[in-house]
Amino acid sequence: MATAWPPPELADVFAQQGIWSAWYAGTPEGLADAYLNAPNDRPAVRRKGFLARLGRWFWGQPTPIGERPSKLHVPLAGAIAATSANLLFGAPLNLTAEDEATQERLDQLADDTTYAVLREAAEICAALGGVYLRVVWDQSVQDKPWLVAASPDIAIPEWKWGRLSAVTFWNVIREDANTVVRQLERHEPGWIRHSVWVGSQNELGTQMALTDFPETAGLADLVVDGDGVPTGTLKLTAQYVPNLKPNKLWRHLPAAAHLGRSDFSGVEALMDALDEAYSDWMRDLRTGKARLLVGTEVLDNLGKGQGGYFDIDRELFAPLNLAPGEDRGSVIEQVQFNIRTEEHRALCADLAERIILGAGYSLQTFGVTSEGGGNPTATEIAARERQSLTTRANKASYWRPALVHLFGVLLEIDRAVFGTQVIPVQPHVEFPDLVTPDPGETAEQLELLNRAGAISTFEKVRRLNPDWREEQVLEEVARIKSELAQPEPAAPPADTEDAA
Repeated sequence: MATAWPPPELADVFAQQGIWSAWYAGTPEGLADAYLNAPNDRPAVRRKGFLARLGRWFWGQPTPIGERPSKLHVPLAGAIAATSANLLFGAPLNLTAEDEATQERLDQLADDTTYAVLREAAEICAALGGVYLRVVWDQSVQDKPWLVAASPDIAIPEWKWGRLSAVTFWNVIREDANTVVRQLERHEPGWIRHSVWVGSQNELGTQMALTDFPETAGLADLVVDGDGVPTGTLKLTAQYVPNLKPNKLWRHLPAAAHLGRSDFSGVEALMDALDEAYSDWMRDLRTGKARLLVGTEVLDNLGKGQGGYFDIDRELFAPLNLAPGEDRGSVIEQVQFNIRTEEHRALCADLAERIILGAGYSLQTFGVTSEGGGNPTATEIAARERQSLTTRANKASYWRPALVHLFGVLLEIDRAVFGTQVIPVQPHVEFPDLVTPDPGETAEQLELLNRAGAISTFEKVRRLNPDWREEQVLEEVARIKSELAQPEPAAPPADTEDAA
């Protein structure tokens, strides 16, 4: 029996992710394609309603025959995804391990390339509702394992009690009109299994040998047990990070109930309306250009059958030779329609603000503010950014356990494959504060708490240095106590002559 691919139970998921992906990519061609061409693998009864629903959208309306495409896209969706990534990974994480050698190696694993991958993954996560991170390694490339981001629309997850138990990624390595060659990579505890299949657009087809294709031939020397590469760890070498939960669309769909929701979920209609409003604004500019309607009497004749032309730079025209009392009319008339700039500006601004708020962010984050200038304090900044900071904290609660797991796996594989002498533990992962406290405010608060006897030296040092590890804080506390315990130096004796 032929195996359908992708699995039909995820057809609705991939269709919706295709819509979100079009908004994220932000090309007019992609949006038009997403809304004009509904997926072919949807059930017939539901497909009819799906098509009718998409047809009512601005991007679901085809360009009339004979007119040039004039639809414009405001790339707010892409800006929202990028902002989400910057809020999460605009500053390095606080990764800590108890063992000093492990801490040193952990700092080497979490290099600039790692943070670039995390920012990439966070953008995909915000746009498509989630993202996968895989641990990969290749000793011919570099001397340590690293992380790779994978979009959720090329993955088939398996769940146990709401936790990812295995996942299969696929990659199309060849494709023509009738044949699709897919490479499948299945991550399960202890193993990564590779296979290659020759099928069609909608079917997985027949499994072939890895050596049949140059793209997968190199894997044949690595696999054991038929198709598996042992990972050296009993932990799963991939993790799924949901953007936000619950997913309002798929919470009753068993195959997708544990997937996250996109930042665009629920504001697609507003983004569509924003593009329509902006496109109409540009249409006003085109139709509002000043034009002249001229009568044939003032055209310069180019000869029989050649028509005529009007010289717009000409300053003098001979009066028309008309009979007395005959109405001369208007042989040169200016036509210029109103350009509704302020109306369109207000509408576009209102739609943009509703989209930003609907996506879970503060207007201040996107530079939209009506508050006064000056130098706001950290407290004032936090108040203005409250919604964005809350959204960031919610997202971080999904990222933190996944990163703890993945960095622990990186250390395990680093020891098993690369032979590093580290203790493979799961490190502590903390997201740094986005709003840096004002030193004056912090000092004043600590002074008040100190007077009240309500704060320890350890806590004072920790608050002044939130990015320090616990060992650093303890060392500083010891130095402070040591200095306080030393007697103050005696004052030098007064000069008797001066005293006299």
